[in-house]
Amino acid sequence: MKRLVFAVLVLVVAVAGILHVRREREWAHGGAGIDVSVDAVVATAQTFDDTVVRFGVPPGEAVRYVGAAQSLVVRVRWSGVQPAGGWFQVMVLDKRVNPGRLLTVDSSWSSEGASGGNWAGTYEILAERYDWLGGVAEELYVDADGWNHQPTAAASAPATESGTMTAWYRQIRRGQHPRHGEPQPPDDTIPITDPAKDTLVAMVFVDEEGEVRWARRIFG
Repeated sequence: MKRLVFAVLVLVVAVAGILHVRREREWAHGGAGIDVSVDAVVATAQTFDDTVVRFGVPPGEAVRYVGAAQSLVVRVRWSGVQPAGGWFQVMVLDKRVNPGRLLTVDSSWSSEGASGGNWAGTYEILAERYDWLGGVAEELYVDADGWNHQPTAAASAPATESGTMTAWYRQIRRGQHPRHGEPQPPDDTIPITDPAKDTLVAMVFVDEEGEVRWARRIFG
């Protein structure tokens, strides 16, 4: 009996070890077999409508924040997802600051139609797993009163075998947020001039249970 119990324990430990190794490999190499292409263009209020239509959004479907001096329009195309299922979350960070600063999503368009931005607490693990995603950490966006100003920075699309998503982002202030009634500090954002040099784009895979499985740097 003791030998049987010992054998079972050894088997459980071995299986746990194998699963851990597989999970670590998934964190490191997830999405490597997916073909991805990215186009990113800075648009002004005058060029925005033409830009999003050129990137596949039906005319009249795109809504942007009217106060934004510029929008970063990003189109992501992918193929080779096996098996299909779950969701892709696409995030953009300004990599000229350290850690990178998240841009917020105004809206997006995919096979599911129009969608706004989203954010979930489960995405926090990305800052722990990837140095280049350190800018998603919650503490970077908490003000002196403890309020969280983290943006809705993820644009979502179903992880179909092949697909396209176009999303448009804008910069936000990340400096110290004032206490209630105090004046806003100077805007610490920097205009984007060259998306490839100024920003990075992350594709994050979230499974059907809402668990983050991996992230891949696909641009910048």
